[in-house]
Amino acid sequence: MDDRIVKRDIMKIFNDGTVKKIDDEMIVEKRMTLEIDGIVEAVVILTPEEEELWALGNLYSRRMIESLSDIKYLKIENGRIIIEIANKRDGWAQESRFLHTACGALLQEEEKRAPSSLPIEWKISFEAIMSGIDWIAEAPLFKQTGSVHVAALLTPQGERLFRTEDVGRHNALDKAIGWLLKNNIRTRDVVVITSGRLPEDMVLKGEGARIPLMASISAATADGTDAARRCNMTLIGFARSGRFNVYSAPERIKYNIGG
Repeated sequence: MDDRIVKRDIMKIFNDGTVKKIDDEMIVEKRMTLEIDGIVEAVVILTPEEEELWALGNLYSRRMIESLSDIKYLKIENGRIIIEIANKRDGWAQESRFLHTACGALLQEEEKRAPSSLPIEWKISFEAIMSGIDWIAEAPLFKQTGSVHVAALLTPQGERLFRTEDVGRHNALDKAIGWLLKNNIRTRDVVVITSGRLPEDMVLKGEGARIPLMASISAATADGTDAARRCNMTLIGFARSGRFNVYSAPERIKYNIGG
């Protein structure tokens, strides 16, 4: 069995009064401390494995690093992610030192954030987006336990690049961004497909990483939509059952008006 999954004895109760004892497969959580330049910056709860990708993606989405060359040292040991940064940048600070599985750690006052506008450099088809939605539904941990979020990366042509799972939707996105950094792929050349809802903090993380398009099977919030419009990100929600909603920057979608 995958070591990220354990079995626990539980009771299943049915509406006819039947009770069954079963072995249920459940996801494991792992607590890690993030240390940057000798300072404990945060504690995160995530799904084990890909901790390095999470750390890289977290730093990149906060604009604390621009490439792997900004990392002098990265080591994972004894529940700690230890990082030394070679080229120090101001970046965006964490809002909270404890990053739980539903953390909105990037929310800050708008005037403290550098303005950005993501350029429109390509278009993607309806079919490519829905293929990505199908792909996240096939993620193995999600199918086994139902208790993780999925983040997947596609090219604008629909090529499947990478898929990851985590108990936190922010963590899953960080891991996906970290994978791009490690593989030297420009974030502006990819699409993010996610299972989680799209509130402001998720959009800000995507903006920080310079992701031009984020799509989800779930909903966007009003503040998430406003944030996407400010940075010219294409935001898509409720991508399911042969349709989706486009909340901002529809110019990146191939579509026929009235079609």
